[in-house]
Amino acid sequence: MKQYILLLALCINRDFSSAEEIQNPLQPRINGVRNARQNEFPFVVGLLLNRSIMECSGSIINQHKVLTAAHCIKGTTYNQWLVTAGSYYWGDTNVIQRKVSSLKMHPQYKSTGDSAFDIGIMDVAQPFEFNAAVHPVVLPRFNERLRPGTRAVAIGWGLTQTRTKMVLPLMLQALEVVPVVNGRCTRVWTTFERSICVVNANILDDTCFGDSGGPMMVGNVQWGLTSSGTANCKAGDPMKFLDVSRFTEWINRFSTIRRRNN
Repeated sequence: MKQYILLLALCINRDFSSAEEIQNPLQPRINGVRNARQNEFPFVVGLLLNRSIMECSGSIINQHKVLTAAHCIKGTTYNQWLVTAGSYYWGDTNVIQRKVSSLKMHPQYKSTGDSAFDIGIMDVAQPFEFNAAVHPVVLPRFNERLRPGTRAVAIGWGLTQTRTKMVLPLMLQALEVVPVVNGRCTRVWTTFERSICVVNANILDDTCFGDSGGPMMVGNVQWGLTSSGTANCKAGDPMKFLDVSRFTEWINRFSTIRRRNN
């Protein structure tokens, strides 16, 4: 029962990163998903606020650092967080836990609260030990473009139904999406700076609310970061992810990262 009480905290958002998100009472989540397989996404981590509430997701970028959304960590202190890695289902006894030693938000997000800069870095107090279940993600080259039509996967611990029927998964979830031209997002979003616009690969599924800070992947490369939720949850509506390629130079100022070679 305690586990389910903690899971219910996924339905509550402390802080939205943009005016668009204020329309939604929940953090952005993904819907129309499948269960992740063991060790399929070894770079994905869960971020526990106050050591108990699953607040956001993130991705491991090296032995010492985790990439996430700035709005996840805004207004918090490093000692409120616990990073969980190496698990793809709730209750996994092999889960790795790390305390956090510092938090960094992009300075332009800190001063403006603009979702176009909704990115942050967590330092873990003890290095990750890499294995099949815990491994760093690869990031794109600076300003590298992801072609429309490329198949991608959004990953998170989010709801698998709409806000009227909230189903909380016990396993890490993955949703196949397809980046599209940005103009398609203008009917849902008023701003689209430094973002990637995507729609579901399966039009019968609907992109709804996905865990903030979680990655959008093509192969082993993280091209996107979940930041803003959709304005509604209709099938085929576009969702936007922060474009990680716009920030690899900023990330590299604080950490050594694995970057795409070709």
